Amino acid sequence: MSMVEMTEGQPRSTDGLQMDWIEVPFGPFFSGLPAGLRLTLTLDGDTVAASDATSLVGATNLMDGPQMNVTDFVDRLAAMMPLSPVAYRTLACAAIEDAAGVEPADDAQRGRAAAVERERIASHLNWLADFGLQSGFLWLAARAGALQLAVQDAGADGIAAQAGAIRRLTRRVQAAPLMRMRLGGIAPIGKDTPASGPVDRARGGGSDARIDDPTLAALGFEMRLQEGGDALARFRLRCDEIAQSLDLIAAAGIIAMPQVRDVKTVSGEGAARIETPRGAAQLRVRLVDGKVVQADLDTPSTVNLALVETLTAQQELGDALTAVVSLDLSPWEIRG
Repeated sequence: MSMVEMTEGQPRSTDGLQMDWIEVPFGPFFSGLPAGLRLTLTLDGDTVAASDATSLVGATNLMDGPQMNVTDFVDRLAAMMPLSPVAYRTLACAAIEDAAGVEPADDAQRGRAAAVERERIASHLNWLADFGLQSGFLWLAARAGALQLAVQDAGADGIAAQAGAIRRLTRRVQAAPLMRMRLGGIAPIGKDTPASGPVDRARGGGSDARIDDPTLAALGFEMRLQEGGDALARFRLRCDEIAQSLDLIAAAGIIAMPQVRDVKTVSGEGAARIETPRGAAQLRVRLVDGKVVQADLDTPSTVNLALVETLTAQQELGDALTAVVSLDLSPWEIRG
């Protein structure tokens, strides 16, 4: 049988050739991608012709029944987001406090802010470890992973003790020529495309929910940006944010896990917005007689998931996987 007969009726590639397209699954346990993300790439040779990314663990109901005790609701939301439980615990507490019209003391606010920044450091280090694993930089995977474990439950003094090692790692990895060669020009995102978090701010603009937080403003927060909008810019921005979070924790001098206030029998509606490691999350709640009866959540990974198809189309397989890793998606955040 001739090649013409073998490829008759097959899709035509961008180079004009006709050949078999095959669907290849990457995930939910593919090295370098977050566990729970199902990524299916349709390959035309070694080029991605189409892609589909879905979560196998997300979209769990926020409410466990028609109403919930506020403490149970806060614990549930934190448990639903294992990649950033502190940020979502803080978000739930803030939304409930807004509905009840109560506000934590300044020390509690500083402690909460520092706890979220500690989680940002650990999350970005975890991303560096995953990227190192996916790209073959095993020294990076090992070192970033070890530092993540060292800081994720540390107090302010413990963070200070690890700060020098963390800064040395981010400087070393940013200076590596192979890193610039591997990431430069990969998966650029234009300024008009919806995006959230570091993916958004790595293109020379964007937003950061921390700008509106007076506690962080008092600690010296300023939004970090990078130019270019590609995987290299996203990598550099996360390194910048690690250094910034170290400074914010040092300024706070305290790390405290958020605790929900006693709202007694208050009824009302409230909302809160927080900058998680992956971008802005917003929660709206309604209280009736001190119980949560309604909750709605917007998450950054839901926004960034929509970028996968565009960023992987017509890319060589290795570059397509790097593009997906650069988004730092959390399957647990993906709603709908």
